[in-house]
Amino acid sequence: MNNIQLIQNTDISIEGKDRLYTLNYLRPFIKEDSQKIIVNVKTKAALLDTGENLFPVTINFEEYENSYVCSPYTACVSYAKEEMSKLNNNLLEMLLSGIVNVLSLFLKKATINKIVSVNNWLLSTNLYAQWNERNIPEIKTFLIQNFSDHAIMFRSLNRHSNPDLLDEFKDSGFILVPSRQVYIFDMRLHNYLDRHNTQIDLKLLNKTKYKIVDHHDITEDDYPRIVELYNFLYLEKYSYHNPQFTRTCIANWHQGKLLYMKGLRNADGILDGIIGCFEKNGITSAPLVGYDTNISRNIGLYRMLIALILQRAAENDLVLNLSSGAADFKRMRGGTPFIEYSAVYIRHLPLGKRIIWGVTNFLLTNVGVPLMKAFKL
Repeated sequence: MNNIQLIQNTDISIEGKDRLYTLNYLRPFIKEDSQKIIVNVKTKAALLDTGENLFPVTINFEEYENSYVCSPYTACVSYAKEEMSKLNNNLLEMLLSGIVNVLSLFLKKATINKIVSVNNWLLSTNLYAQWNERNIPEIKTFLIQNFSDHAIMFRSLNRHSNPDLLDEFKDSGFILVPSRQVYIFDMRLHNYLDRHNTQIDLKLLNKTKYKIVDHHDITEDDYPRIVELYNFLYLEKYSYHNPQFTRTCIANWHQGKLLYMKGLRNADGILDGIIGCFEKNGITSAPLVGYDTNISRNIGLYRMLIALILQRAAENDLVLNLSSGAADFKRMRGGTPFIEYSAVYIRHLPLGKRIIWGVTNFLLTNVGVPLMKAFKL
């Protein structure tokens, strides 16, 4: 444990490809106000150095208006309220809304957002580099000593990609709090390229008049458009609780090659679609997807973008975590649903806070998960 340290500056010498990647990724969040990078993320960023691994860490206190990427309150209350509308059941919505409103009061009383999130890349889905999960007890002890009144959280774990980690967290006294249902594309589960809908999308992509541009073909002039395209889809169509990326964020990802980007450029040279892929330890996700929603759906921009992502995952033998949302669309293309969990350590907290965390976990496990599965959310 003597080797573990929390680093809160970027003027350090780092060796190792993965460690240097983490430093470059988090540098803007440490040097600048986090809201200049992601508008709805107010947090204190740091690096947790275990000697072997370097983890991005976010430290929060209240910030109830934050995106769910660093706000359990937003995930459990604000985002949950929006998801209820998808149930198409007025009576059930009224019942659940009442439960969530009561829960909201208790969660604030328990200061649920007073939390240290480890391996938090501030994306919808956090991916984990290869690391020795046996040092979880040491990491836990170090953080308790330095943040005695904060819960400790690791987001974005599922039984397909992180079975050993989940078991180790449970053995180390963490509670496993379900958060949502995500869709995994893995050739060992299903040959998703052979699915009828995937084949149709790939054919559409092959005959498109759009120019498919690679990472190096994207320029600084495209950054404002990339933000706009993401906002069209993730904010205006889905939820403003999703992270609201800025031009500065896109620039850091693109120029540092931290996310691999591809786009669809129209005849006028303007991007009408964009993807950005994040990769760790043989797993990839697509936290950056956007397209011009003003263009007719018949053009199939979203279908072509997802086809690009599926094609890249297959060509590079990567497991693809395509996050949550658009469930029917993803199922028809071979996505397998898995419940995602956050591992949360609370045993060092006062009894009242532990009880509220326990009740929240009970409700999400026994009410939230069955609803996710039944309504294919």
